[in-house]
Amino acid sequence: MPSLAETIRSFPPVTRFFTITSVLSCIACSMQLVRPSVFFFSLSEIEPSWYMVKVALANGTVFEVVKSILLFLLQSYRCFTSFLLPSGYFYNSDIEAVLDIYFFYTFANHLESFHGKFHGNFPDCLWFTLVTGTSIILLTLAYGLTINSTQLFIHHEIMLSCLTYYWSRCSKDLMINFMGVIPVKAYYLPLFNIFLKMVARGFSGFLDSFIGIFAGYLYQCIQSDTIPIYNLFPDSYLGYTSNNAGRRVGTNTIHTKVPEGIEDAIFDKGYLKAPLFLYNILKYPVQTSTRETAFRHKLSYGGSPAYKPKETTSDVSPPGQKSAFKGSGRRLGD
Repeated sequence: MPSLAETIRSFPPVTRFFTITSVLSCIACSMQLVRPSVFFFSLSEIEPSWYMVKVALANGTVFEVVKSILLFLLQSYRCFTSFLLPSGYFYNSDIEAVLDIYFFYTFANHLESFHGKFHGNFPDCLWFTLVTGTSIILLTLAYGLTINSTQLFIHHEIMLSCLTYYWSRCSKDLMINFMGVIPVKAYYLPLFNIFLKMVARGFSGFLDSFIGIFAGYLYQCIQSDTIPIYNLFPDSYLGYTSNNAGRRVGTNTIHTKVPEGIEDAIFDKGYLKAPLFLYNILKYPVQTSTRETAFRHKLSYGGSPAYKPKETTSDVSPPGQKSAFKGSGRRLGD
């Protein structure tokens, strides 16, 4: 039987990092080693530092200006630590905090594992986390600047909602039991989660879940090179995805196979590859994955024989063999 250390080492790297740091952050706050507000990212937490910058610029010396700017920039660490504390911790529910960490581990592990969406590709999964995490920070910041500056966002819950949404798109037809009772397809799990959060925490819970889903959707728009909202309309990119090639004379009628279950959308076909510099930093082989979009199929960096598209048969027959009649591609009577 594997030991605890061996079990933890078997976790994919991104999943392992979030799981361990979330547990340690909760322990540190529970033992009152640090205050939970140290982890927050909100306008109310960074506003005092920004106020000191404005005061220093108006009346301070050069040293005071530089000092206030550096202290303000140091607050950027909150962009990372805000994803570590689960929502249950803020609502004095230890069970909910444990469940949040468990579900975060479960969905992240399913996506990052070799059998998941990212097929164990560390840089690509890390890039997904960075892109969606940045989107979440910008969306919550925009909401605070334009609508309500006192709104407290639980970024761990928002990222969990993002992971749940992305997992549900990858496992559309998988049947699960919501809360162990209601059988539902994974495709509809984000909607059930939004409803549950609304019942439990009202508008705040709805907002956290919605922003997480929207951040995952924006990631899919980027990875598929499609326009937000527009790609939700049926046949919006039909000209790029349909096969309009003519049928040769004498061939059988083409039968369109009706897919079983929920059909993939344009942005469900692949994922966004990490930039080359991230592969180099992590010393990870680059020929390990491909990216598909609504418009084209991209090979992995440098090209890999395992992922090269299948070569088409040439119309030129080998020497000594007669060339088959191909026809003109027109229907009889044209």
